[in-house]
Parts: sequence; structure tokens; C-alpha cells
Amino acid sequence: MKRKLPVMVFALAAILLLQTPAMAADAAAFEAALAKARETLRDAESKVQLWTTSDKLLEDAAKAAASGDFDLAIELANEAGLHAQLALATAAREKQTWQNNVPK
Repeated sequence: MKRKLPVMVFALAAILLLQTPAMAADAAAFEAALAKARETLRDAESKVQLWTTSDKLLEDAAKAAASGDFDLAIELANEAGLHAQLALATAAREKQTWQNNVPK
């Protein structure tokens, strides 16, 4: 089990990074990516595992969208979502570690 979690996290990261849009992105696609990232970030925040890089990525994504570069904006929003998913994986690992190490 200890070795499966890092492999699963790496596989998840690879899948997310390889999901690039085949055609030019638009505002609706950015809004969808942003909503998904924010939802995942709320989950990570509720588990007190929010990464410090996530807010900066969302700010940069908003700036890119405002300048009309929706491809970059979507990429940055997806990266923020990935950071949130990795934070959730960290929370799960920490919870399991705590349960395994508490004296019984």
C-alpha cells in the first residue's frame, strides 16, 4: 500500500498534464476549468492541506484569461486543480500515517 499511493499520484499527475485541448480554448472552457479547480481547492482547504501555490496559479490564470490567452489560463487552472488533488492525496496519506502510528 505504501508504494501504490505515490504511483497513483504520479499517474494522476501524468493524466492531468496530458489533457490538453486539441483546439483553441475559449472563455467557457476556462470557466469550466476554473470551477473544477476551485471545487477541488475547497475540498483540500476543508482538510487543511491547501498548498500555497494554488492561489497564485489561479491569479495567473485570471490574468491570462483577461488578456485573452485562454489556452494558458486553462493550463494554469488545471495546474491549480492538480495541486489541490495532490494536497488531498497528502491529507489521505497523513490521516493513514496518523492511524498507523498512534499507540493502541
